[in-house]
Amino acid sequence: MNTIITKFIIFQLCIWLPITAGAFFSSKEYIDVQKLSQRLITINLISLESFIVLWTIWGLDLTPDLIILPFAGFIEVLLGLLAGIAICTLTQCKGIQKHTFIISSSLANHGFTMGGFLCYLFLGEKGLALAFIFIIYFMPYVIMVIFSYARYVGTNAPFSFKRYILTPQNMPLYAVFAALLLHYFDIKRPIINIPLDPMLATSLTIYYFSMGIYFKFKDIKGFWKSHIMLALIKFIIVPLFMYFLLLFPQLSHDIKTAIQLQSFMPAAIYSVITSILFNLDKEMATSMFVVNTIVFSGIMMPLLIAIF
Repeated sequence: MNTIITKFIIFQLCIWLPITAGAFFSSKEYIDVQKLSQRLITINLISLESFIVLWTIWGLDLTPDLIILPFAGFIEVLLGLLAGIAICTLTQCKGIQKHTFIISSSLANHGFTMGGFLCYLFLGEKGLALAFIFIIYFMPYVIMVIFSYARYVGTNAPFSFKRYILTPQNMPLYAVFAALLLHYFDIKRPIINIPLDPMLATSLTIYYFSMGIYFKFKDIKGFWKSHIMLALIKFIIVPLFMYFLLLFPQLSHDIKTAIQLQSFMPAAIYSVITSILFNLDKEMATSMFVVNTIVFSGIMMPLLIAIF
């Protein structure tokens, strides 16, 4: 338990310290912050992110009864997407800001730093394993749905095979397919001590530094309606829908608990990454991510600990 808590603290530091550093560098006139952030994120997607995805999925013990987990993850983000489309008019967002809100409504922090940690907290090591299986849906959804949507509305680029399929930004998705092929051909992952923790920490640091470049405290007040509507989607609509949906399937207690815990997760860093890569409203996406995460950490997490 102490090891997991230590890792959680380190990963949280890899969130808030880079955000602060990025905000500091954003005021430097001699730095082209937009090009810097886009290049950092693209390099991270091609290298560290792709390798981590390949290595972790390749090492999973995939069994038929666990297939419900990634499907549940897909349902949760799809529900957030639909709720965002339905509610965005109440935020009075238009144009690029409307699409930025919809993407933030869909993507949730189901990974280790939030969803995975809570699953471990309530279900032990089995919960952490369930969380890793749950998150398998993420890269295919982000690359195929969110990136394609953002590329279209953010750049008005017409569809082409090269622009939408053969792009370096899709490398993590190719890593998913590669890992599944390795499973299919029963090629065992080599027993090598890969330093995943430092790699994860480095990847997180790059992402959050790139995001911090666009964070400004004054934006919090300017987007207050969006903050309220996003909290409504993340912490009420999605969890309530999943609660009623889980009343019917005959699933084990652990699987149901993992799915329900994940339904409360705040906005994901990939909502900001998407905005940076495809020229959406980066300041709005960053502000919503930070505020939504603070609300979760300060209000929702204590409530979940009390309820579960």
